[in-house]
Amino acid sequence: MQDEKIDEIESHNDSNIDIDSSSNNDESHEEPKKPKRLKYILSILFLLALIVTTLIILFTKYDINKILKNLEGLNIKYIIIGILLMFVYILFEGLAMKIILRAMGERISVWDNFVYSAIDYYFCAVTPSATGGQPMVAYYMKKDRVPLTKTTIVLLINTALFKIVLMTFSIIALIACPEYVFSRPVVIILFILGFVINIFLVFMCFLGAFNRKGVEKLGNWLIIKLRQLKIVKKPLGARRTLRVKMEEYQEGGRLILKHKGLMCLALGANFIQRISMFAMSFCVYLAFIPVLKEANPDFVPLGFINLFAIQVIIALSVDSLPLPGGVGISEWLYLFLFTFVYGTEMMVASAMMVTRAVSFYIPLIVTMLIFIGKHISVILKSRKREDKR
Repeated sequence: MQDEKIDEIESHNDSNIDIDSSSNNDESHEEPKKPKRLKYILSILFLLALIVTTLIILFTKYDINKILKNLEGLNIKYIIIGILLMFVYILFEGLAMKIILRAMGERISVWDNFVYSAIDYYFCAVTPSATGGQPMVAYYMKKDRVPLTKTTIVLLINTALFKIVLMTFSIIALIACPEYVFSRPVVIILFILGFVINIFLVFMCFLGAFNRKGVEKLGNWLIIKLRQLKIVKKPLGARRTLRVKMEEYQEGGRLILKHKGLMCLALGANFIQRISMFAMSFCVYLAFIPVLKEANPDFVPLGFINLFAIQVIIALSVDSLPLPGGVGISEWLYLFLFTFVYGTEMMVASAMMVTRAVSFYIPLIVTMLIFIGKHISVILKSRKREDKR
């Protein structure tokens, strides 16, 4: 009876909901909600705590003098290439968003999309499960007068493409180098967990885009069950949110079908983005080859596919865990899996510190500066508009 009552109230309020949604169609006058500052401050503090804890553990376990000695023989040329590849990674995420925005009739410059991608990188790095990036990108896109509905669809499609690429590379890594995946039970568990979660998310994205009725029916059933368990206290609000989300997914599906060529280009940009990330660890390895040869004259370098496979396994395993920037688990997985590559614990620890600096800490600092610059720009533009009034 209670469920029927909800349905009656829902249908009674449908007209009001439609009126509300129609009145909000012109999004150019909407003021976007800025994500809560406290949430990001707490996330950054948590990230800093993880970094400090990780460094204390590493410096307690490993001899810092020996690590520094290993770093003296590095081929710096490859480290610089690795750093540049990280910014290629950020650039191509921006290009993917630009392509999708173009399909929606929005002409946004390459630089602006690079800035959005940098903001996404920064806030994904400092928030658990990388949840902070998209809300901040949506906020700054809206400040640049990109309608919120279009922003949501762009981020939705690009996330799905990003996941598809990761799944593809995970399958390649599993086929090419299964010994790394099956090297230890915890690695197997994290790999399977990451794969299942990502494949489920991609499946739900496309199901929502191309089978709205089925997903909406399932969602409404779930809301009713959660209400019975007193987990959902406002079922009407939950249903409205579900309806809006399904509209966004459906619009995304229409966009994919209408602009297949551009979507393939966006997918290609995502492939290049991921390859640049995984190639970065190979560059670090090339930088360490002189050190490795000095330590072992019989040393024989491994091929790109080995480094590629290990980096994919780490990326997939970390992707499913609610840790900012994967700090802690990334270092642990690196120390274990890259033992196959670098041989000794001390050499692996040295390589891990360089890799994390190149792939995480240096881009984090640069993207933070880009974010600050963008925020100052938004404030100045807002003040100019107020002065004109």
